[in-house]
Amino acid sequence: MLNSNSNIAVSSRSFCRSVELRTRLDNVFNDVKYNDQLEHFNEESLIKFFSDAEAVIVSEDKISKNVIDALPNLRILAKFGVGLDSIDIEYLKEKNIILGWNPGINAEAVAQLSLSYIILMLREAYPLNRKLINNEWAKIKESRDMSGLTIGIVGYGNVGKKLASYLKIFDTDVIAYDPFLQQDRALSEGVKLVSFDEILNYSDALSLHVPLNEDTKNLFGKKEINKMKKGSVLVNLSRGGVVQETALLEALESGHLSGAASDVFEHEPENTNIFHSTLLNNPNFFSTPHIAGTTNQTIQTLGENAIKSLTDHYQR
Repeated sequence: MLNSNSNIAVSSRSFCRSVELRTRLDNVFNDVKYNDQLEHFNEESLIKFFSDAEAVIVSEDKISKNVIDALPNLRILAKFGVGLDSIDIEYLKEKNIILGWNPGINAEAVAQLSLSYIILMLREAYPLNRKLINNEWAKIKESRDMSGLTIGIVGYGNVGKKLASYLKIFDTDVIAYDPFLQQDRALSEGVKLVSFDEILNYSDALSLHVPLNEDTKNLFGKKEINKMKKGSVLVNLSRGGVVQETALLEALESGHLSGAASDVFEHEPENTNIFHSTLLNNPNFFSTPHIAGTTNQTIQTLGENAIKSLTDHYQR
């Protein structure tokens, strides 16, 4: 389906920054267009960038019906990453466009960051750091180590399971909720499957690892956050739309939650590197710019899998 002269386009910024990945792709294809400006594309600019591409490698870009319809030559879409909520998968199938995707390959990176955020917020390390930056030598108020706490995992897939395995080294109770698992299903040793209300009521820290879809959109709204244990911590490394940001801010301002950490936001930048959220002004909110699944190691693995999605359909 593809050959050495096929038109290839890569929008993923992480892929485009990797000399090794670019070299590997250029060794197979003669006509590769890279996102050298590291743009955050919107729908219009993405269509322009992909133009006549037969195969594309995408990361967080929104691949809507409009985008797909505007790319009549597109035959293969390779995902640099694991989340598919930004892609109209059903329409890809309808148009007979091949989706290259390999879930779970960055689970370790996400789970490790989740663990670090849980500890960071439970120990009050981040709010105390902000005070120190402002020349205030403050002391702890409610700093907690992991011993004796209950850690909840919402979404027991590849990342959730890996996080649970890391938590086993601590003297904690690990509970999990997953809407796609039967309530009586046995999980890994030491992990108990509970109801949604139970995980809200009993968790000292909650880590979210679910895809964004109709069932999980605003899964954590005002009602659900208010049900969470007072003084608990919420960590979100899944998708921004899973948590209602106004409700989260309200819970932080009122003190109902002692802290929250997020790697994702509902409205992330398009066509700009500039970003703002009112959550960023809260001293008990720690955040990063959607980096959980990308380390030096995972970038290479994700890139290699994306390239393989193209070369699997290469004809000499």
